[in-house]
Amino acid sequence: MTSLPAPTPPLPSQSMTIFSSPSSTMMHNVLLLEFCTKYWLSAHTQEKLEKLDYIPGNKVVESLSEADWKDSRLSVLTSHSFLAVHRKFCEAICAGTWE
Repeated sequence: MTSLPAPTPPLPSQSMTIFSSPSSTMMHNVLLLEFCTKYWLSAHTQEKLEKLDYIPGNKVVESLSEADWKDSRLSVLTSHSFLAVHRKFCEAICAGTWE
């Protein structure tokens, strides 16, 4: 009986880099208030984003499910509008054009 070779684990440096380095869109000092003001997001939306522990540029929000958004109590339109400005913010941070 021939056994299959054991899978090769990723090199420690590779896995550490993937999971421990901060996202380039999170390396800034932009407060949620500044983000919401710049993109005309309401105080209500800001409050809901605070409850989600959102930090401007945190791309984890892009993977939230419809159920997650429903739990946040943001409407479908508001959540989609937020995601649009979130992506715009991420692009500006990466390009160095955030003002």
